[in-house]
Amino acid sequence: MSDILAGYIEDRRPRVKSIASIEYACAALNVHLGDLKPEHLTRQVCRKYAEQRRAQGARSPSWKTRKPLSNGTIIREIVTLRAALKWAVSEKWISEAPQIEAPPAPAPRERWLTRDEAKRLLAHIKAPHVHLFVLIGLYTGARTGAILELEWSRVDLATGIIHFGAGEGNKRRSIVPMVPQLRDALNAAAQIRTSDWVIEFYGKPVKSVRHAFRDAAESANLADVTPHTLRHTCATWMVMNGVPFEMVAKFLGNSVEMIERVYGHHSPDWLRQAAKALSGLDW
Repeated sequence: MSDILAGYIEDRRPRVKSIASIEYACAALNVHLGDLKPEHLTRQVCRKYAEQRRAQGARSPSWKTRKPLSNGTIIREIVTLRAALKWAVSEKWISEAPQIEAPPAPAPRERWLTRDEAKRLLAHIKAPHVHLFVLIGLYTGARTGAILELEWSRVDLATGIIHFGAGEGNKRRSIVPMVPQLRDALNAAAQIRTSDWVIEFYGKPVKSVRHAFRDAAESANLADVTPHTLRHTCATWMVMNGVPFEMVAKFLGNSVEMIERVYGHHSPDWLRQAAKALSGLDW
């Protein structure tokens, strides 16, 4: 497995932008499964891997105390394992890939920001590039990677359209219109830009806003808020205002089924037709 994981990384390196996440997952897989052969990956071995990773926690050596990993992180590593095995089959390194069991998927995150919370968050952000990042996240629902990779060539200030690119795998990206507040912010940023990237810091692209975002959320006294919360917030605001699920899905680059499943209960018309069918019954 160590050979397969190494080969998979090298094959994907020139083809994907998010190679760091693949390397991270493969490093964790290699520690526990690297000495095994593919045929050794039984259901019991997969379950043992999940147990060990959950107890091990994050691999960062800078953490003095490690919190148990969530199923979401372990599932991402298992997905990487499946992809590496599928690649090995395509390269004829192995004849077939074993069935790999993953832990149950975690429940969808419910955290989203109210309008007042969003204003508090923006008020506590000090860095201009992080402020712009949050505005783009709130008003487009784009994923963190799509925002950080956005270049000015895909921002049409004249027509008020942002093209976030093609995306990778099932993480589709969208072409979305700008609301006036975001258009004004982007116009101002364009006047002082020093690089091709919309989110820049001293003329260079920004790899992460995680720490600055966390500090702002803590200063604003907002718990359980991450950059991805902006995407949940954008979707929730649209659904709460009666935007059809199909339009929200198109806006975010998600499936209609996913939007209905995760955000449907926020809709003012959610199951109203079903409830109406029950009204007027005499007992």
